[in-house]
Amino acid sequence: MADTAREGGTGSGGMGRERQVTDSRRRAYDSPRLLNLELTTRCPLRCPQCYCELAGGRDMPLDTALYWLEEAARNHVEDISLSGGETMLYADLEKLIETCSRLGMESNIAISGYGASEERLRRLIDCGVSRIFVSLNGSTEEINRRSRDGYGLALEALRTLREMHYGQTYINWVMHSHNTADFPNLIRLAETCGAAAVVVMVFKPDAAHQRSSMPGTEQIRWMAEYIRAYQGSVEIRVESCFSQLCALLGDSYFVNPNRGIAKGCGAGRDGISVSVDGKPTPCRHLMIEESYRTIREYWESSAVLRQLRETEDRMEEPCRSCRLQRFCRPCVAVSWQMRGRLSMGEESCGLWK
Repeated sequence: MADTAREGGTGSGGMGRERQVTDSRRRAYDSPRLLNLELTTRCPLRCPQCYCELAGGRDMPLDTALYWLEEAARNHVEDISLSGGETMLYADLEKLIETCSRLGMESNIAISGYGASEERLRRLIDCGVSRIFVSLNGSTEEINRRSRDGYGLALEALRTLREMHYGQTYINWVMHSHNTADFPNLIRLAETCGAAAVVVMVFKPDAAHQRSSMPGTEQIRWMAEYIRAYQGSVEIRVESCFSQLCALLGDSYFVNPNRGIAKGCGAGRDGISVSVDGKPTPCRHLMIEESYRTIREYWESSAVLRQLRETEDRMEEPCRSCRLQRFCRPCVAVSWQMRGRLSMGEESCGLWK
């Protein structure tokens, strides 16, 4: 399973017009800037630490996907993330990319490498796909397979995109305790493959709601120093959901720029998702479905989104005691899956110490 998550820290996935905020506390934009569509629950791979429920296999009906794309355009959404399961299994993927282009929206897809032949990739590029994210968690098969399946497929997709001279290839890399030391090797691989950027992503709970390979505090600090010092050809971006790392990257004596809406978890603040059943949810990792039929009504009326925008008002430990709490909003999906609460208080984080 791959992911085109929102980015922050050292880079931003957002394009387009300046957004306004819905209230003086700067808790949400006036409308979402990102929409994720969960196109399919099907996937041929079996990644050891997948966070998706892949039992059975369903696809979002094409008319449902087109409806939400039209809704997105009416509400000035800028970025569309087309995800799965395995996105390449969705039969009408090219149609959706063409629709995004016609409606003036960016389209991002995440792939494992499965089904990524040169012919298929060429069709996606010709249809106007904005960015292709290839998921890879290690520079070697041994390291990668501890959390992901399909190492060879990912490498072949990267090589094919390089040979096609496609300039918007990204690598999605999820940080674990067992692959942190390998990150410089992964960056060298990205340089060789001609990738434009590597996106560092936070480890969400797997399908069993476990996080057995959480990186330690010193590993996160080391990662921040490595990113600061790196001067190579590949841009290193950090998804905004990895708010702890973003906060460390921005930390200085005078100011920390990791603040405002984009300082961390953006569920219900800068983006939303639509499940394979066609129901809006706050995020693809926070699958709390509601039955709203328009983005405007969901954005303005959902009690769940309101709770997400109030997490700072209900801050729990250890976040409440952390010196970085003004500049960090950890992934709420972690709290929801591990503790059943929409709260700001990630017990597994040691930065507060």
